[in-house]
Amino acid sequence: MADTLANLGQGSSNANVAKIAIEQRKKKADVVEPQVISEELLIEGVEEPIRPDGEAWEPIDFPRVTSLRLSFKNIIEISNLNNFDSLLTLRLDNNIIDKIANLGHLKQLTWLDLSFNNIREIEGLGELHELLDLSLYHNQIEEIRDRLDGCPKLNILSLGHNNIQDLRQIDYLRQFQNLRCLCMDSNKICLAESYNQHVLAYLPHLKYLDYMLIDRKAVAQAQEGYDLEGITEVREKEQTEQARQKALAEKQAVIEKLKTAFLDCTENLFEEMFSKEVEPDNVLALACYPGLKEDYRDKLSEEIKGLRSRMEEKNDVRLRKVVAFEKAVYAAETESEEEAFQAIRDFKSLKKKVLSQIDREDNDRLRSEVDELIKQLMDQLSGLENHLMANEIQVQESIEEALSDFEAKISDLVKGMLDNSREFFQRLEELEKSFITGLTEGANTEIESFTQASESAMADTDPQKAKYLNNREEMNQALTNFTDAHNSLIQNKDDYMNNQMNSWNRSFFENHRGRQYNRNRQRVMDIRQVIEECRSEIQAASEDGNEYDEGDLGGVDPYGR
Repeated sequence: MADTLANLGQGSSNANVAKIAIEQRKKKADVVEPQVISEELLIEGVEEPIRPDGEAWEPIDFPRVTSLRLSFKNIIEISNLNNFDSLLTLRLDNNIIDKIANLGHLKQLTWLDLSFNNIREIEGLGELHELLDLSLYHNQIEEIRDRLDGCPKLNILSLGHNNIQDLRQIDYLRQFQNLRCLCMDSNKICLAESYNQHVLAYLPHLKYLDYMLIDRKAVAQAQEGYDLEGITEVREKEQTEQARQKALAEKQAVIEKLKTAFLDCTENLFEEMFSKEVEPDNVLALACYPGLKEDYRDKLSEEIKGLRSRMEEKNDVRLRKVVAFEKAVYAAETESEEEAFQAIRDFKSLKKKVLSQIDREDNDRLRSEVDELIKQLMDQLSGLENHLMANEIQVQESIEEALSDFEAKISDLVKGMLDNSREFFQRLEELEKSFITGLTEGANTEIESFTQASESAMADTDPQKAKYLNNREEMNQALTNFTDAHNSLIQNKDDYMNNQMNSWNRSFFENHRGRQYNRNRQRVMDIRQVIEECRSEIQAASEDGNEYDEGDLGGVDPYGR
């Protein structure tokens, strides 16, 4: 990119670029009929990496391709790029493409050239999150706003020679903080007298505009003297949005922390219970409702506070116990493996000495002594195998016993947390009953008062309120629906919290037992492998001691060291 920007700083004219492109297109006049992207075109278009043998890439190798050029091919649509998952650079310039499509899977793409086509709309780029350099020069594009949201890392954007008319569309590009080079020349917006000032005022982070290096003094002047009211408004909106995003991030962090203690369902519980979707309009007409609602909020808040205190205390104990247990398991496995590895090293040292001694013996009358040495070595190997297997069984049994003991302790702890959860939701149900009882009584009292009021008093009542107070049956049905919605929500929250704790408890021990099973199988296979290799080496030395080679004594480390 540095080279590109350097060239831009030299003031190269976009008109020259267009002229060169047109001349190149004339040179490619042999391509007449519109065509799709065929396998032949793909093979021909691969630029990088270059094969060591210089031959063309085969379709089976397309997933390894990083750069593809399909320029001046009279291509009518983007297609058949499914296997280019590693593509970084894609050139589709100087074709007759009218729609950006079928690029979403190119997740690693950083450079896309679609200049000199017939594209009318920026679309299909929503998943190209790594895109740095985008050229849509010389197309028929009219709209920029909200079309590049999926490309937050854009560094170079070329939109010259399109149909962009509204100067305010420049404002949209302000969100791309990495944008350093922008080309908009030959659009109608460039004819506006304030074009340069507007761009510099709203995009102060640019370094190049229309292929010319930007004077920082000009940026400062635009910032200080151009459309101050508009710039101030934009900045205020940006600050508001930043504050909103920060609040969302903080809220999400709170939820993630609560989730570790199985408490995330308590966040925003009151807001969910009294959301617009749950809260009927009928109750809003009741004078008693606001007070009852606030009382519910206060009491629920206290209940949640108490639950979190009790649950977080128990959860801290759970997390500490889990960490301590996993450290103990790791230490036991490591100790066992080190012991086994040392035993193997000791045997290999002995084997080397014995086989070296055999290799030096060339007297046939000592063959019996050689056979005796081989027998003793084989006996030692069998003893090593038995020892390693017994050691593995012992450590496996020890870990399983520890796992069972730990499971019992954690189950008791989880049971305590489940009890806390059950008590909380029982109190919440009681709170709900108290709330709905008070609301029902208040509703009946207000309806009774309204029906007994004088005609003039009724006439003075708000029509919407009068509508609800004048229909007892409808009010009672609304209260029933309100209660049912609350009870359903409470039950769902209760089930969710219980399932969280039970699922964690079950999966934690299932995963540990599965890991131990796989570990044990691997260790047994490793032991058998190293024993068999030693046995084969000893047998080969016994049959022909002269062929023994000390360089082959490395052996296999069954524990990957």
